[in-house]
Amino acid sequence: MVDDDVIRKHNFEVGDIVRESELIIPPSRTPWTGIVVYIQKKYYELFSNMGPTEDLIAIHWFQVGYIESLPASVLCMIQKAHIKNKENP
Repeated sequence: MVDDDVIRKHNFEVGDIVRESELIIPPSRTPWTGIVVYIQKKYYELFSNMGPTEDLIAIHWFQVGYIESLPASVLCMIQKAHIKNKENP
């Protein structure tokens, strides 16, 4: 059974600032920081046909200047995108 907190914590939106998880960083470099530029919802099936699913997130990495697509679970939120609304233009 999957912990609901694990699924909820990966609620990314376009414009969010993220950092790659330490799980995928080669030992010879520091973590990259980037901005979410694209999201494909429910792209990965984590447990075959039994669910749940995970989003594919495309990130523009600032340090290297290119876009990479990764599963949401290997990203850490740095800052949420600013959302404009009537009360907060």
